[in-house]
Amino acid sequence: MAPVSRIKMAIFDVAGTTAHDDGLVLEAFEGAMVSMGMVRGTPEMDRMSDYVVATMGERKIDVFTHLCDGDVARASAAHDHFVEGYIGLVNAGRLEEFSGVTDLFNQLRDQGIAVAITTGFPREILSNVIETLDWASHIDFSVAASEVTAGRPAPDMIFRCIDLYNKRFDTDISADDVAVIGDTESDMKSGVTAGAQIVAGVSTGTHNSEQLFNAGATDVLKGAVDLITIC
Repeated sequence: MAPVSRIKMAIFDVAGTTAHDDGLVLEAFEGAMVSMGMVRGTPEMDRMSDYVVATMGERKIDVFTHLCDGDVARASAAHDHFVEGYIGLVNAGRLEEFSGVTDLFNQLRDQGIAVAITTGFPREILSNVIETLDWASHIDFSVAASEVTAGRPAPDMIFRCIDLYNKRFDTDISADDVAVIGDTESDMKSGVTAGAQIVAGVSTGTHNSEQLFNAGATDVLKGAVDLITIC
């Protein structure tokens, strides 16, 4: 448990962590695969959906590439359908922040802790989410998986957030000065690999407490808003 003076930035995941997912990722994924000729309810679709759940938090184009057996063109087409479908769900009001999240962002910033959000989604979806949930004035940085070399569980997005912080504030903080918060094993693994001081799992999303601890969580919270109790 780190004192406030040690933590300079909190880096949050989006779907399942700061915003309700409620199956939207799977819905958009299955819609994308149907557009590619797959059939809902078949063993093959079920197998793919299970893989999507198991790899939740990872970069979506990587997931599609795996499921398309390395066929880059087919994966890219499926990913485009996914992006279109997920944005449609967000625009339809299907994505909402967890209660108190904006207040948490403001409270952290009032205490001198910068707020960053990262996601396995590409920038098109992340920008749409930020606009729809009216987060732009409540966060300091955002990084999408499409903007780094490797998605989770690699730590690239965390390091990108740290780089943005150091450039804006002319400082030299490291991963030991940040908290990473997410709902998936890949969130935890990226935080551990980066060397984050706090790697906090939340039980509001995809993976359970045991999975989060096994993936390296230093803490598992009921929700992201409880971060304030440990930092």
